[in-house]
Amino acid sequence: MDIGPDVELLFVGSSHGPERALAADAGIPFKAVPSSSLTRALSVRNAVSLARLAAGVPRARRILKSFGARVVIGTGGYTTAAVLLAARTLGMKIVIHEQNAVPGRTNLWLARIADRVCVTFESSASYFDSRKVVVTGMPIREVFSRLPAKAEARRALGLREDAFTILIIGGSQGARRLNELMLGAWPLLDDGATQVLHQVGERNVEEARAAAEEFGKSYRVEAYLDTPAAMAAADLVICRSGASTIYEVAAAGLPSILIPYPFAYADHQKRNAEYLVEHGAAILCEEGMCSSRWLVDIVRELREAPERLAAMASASAALARPDAARKVAEVAVDLCAN
Repeated sequence: MDIGPDVELLFVGSSHGPERALAADAGIPFKAVPSSSLTRALSVRNAVSLARLAAGVPRARRILKSFGARVVIGTGGYTTAAVLLAARTLGMKIVIHEQNAVPGRTNLWLARIADRVCVTFESSASYFDSRKVVVTGMPIREVFSRLPAKAEARRALGLREDAFTILIIGGSQGARRLNELMLGAWPLLDDGATQVLHQVGERNVEEARAAAEEFGKSYRVEAYLDTPAAMAAADLVICRSGASTIYEVAAAGLPSILIPYPFAYADHQKRNAEYLVEHGAAILCEEGMCSSRWLVDIVRELREAPERLAAMASASAALARPDAARKVAEVAVDLCAN
């Protein structure tokens, strides 16, 4: 199905989040609506959030009418609520995409007014009306479908081509506990034939560089990384288990050690990680149970078992869904055609 030349896009997002910059980078027009999060407790904050939601709906109606939208795709979050409620009052088609193995509260609520619900994980389909569900996988950046060869990626990043390469990723903000675990483990893992590329986040970079000062060139600390290039260079990745992250890991065909963020809603990062573990692609360690000593033992075990790493890598690659974004787009286009 051709979904390109005849489709116009508009990104509607929060006025205070990163969406505006992301849309600009992608060359997509952007409009903002007011929103803020809700909590379960009665509070002044919730009253303010509900007022913003109420104000956001007419604002979103004006935006959607002016743009001439026929279908709206929501990805969860409180801004989505205002936009999809506005879309329903205008009789527009609605698609929701649920990223995680355990759906978020907003998507569970909005699914009632959606025409289709796209899900990343087969297991999350049971939370929704089966007549609406389409399993699409998690849309990720197209660059993951054309990663460079490992040797080429290592040369481009200034890494040794012959060393076992561990990539540590804590997300755009970093993950301090992951940083502590790996920095504590490295003195026992440094065998002269291993190197680490560690993304720590801007707020943690000075502290991490100070801790790694004596580690030498085999341990590189960066605030941010070109994630696709870094994954192309790696033999093993240690990371959180947000849906985007684990599907990028799968697209790169990497074995992984997953340490879920323990405060995610409904422990959904653990459920995401369990999906890879069940398919033999990853090893899971809950943060409260994980230690530098455990990390040393498991990395040594994997480093000395290339056949096991290869099997995990193969299992990871088998879970990749490189066409997920196209599938979501096709669901939206099909709704407009019917």
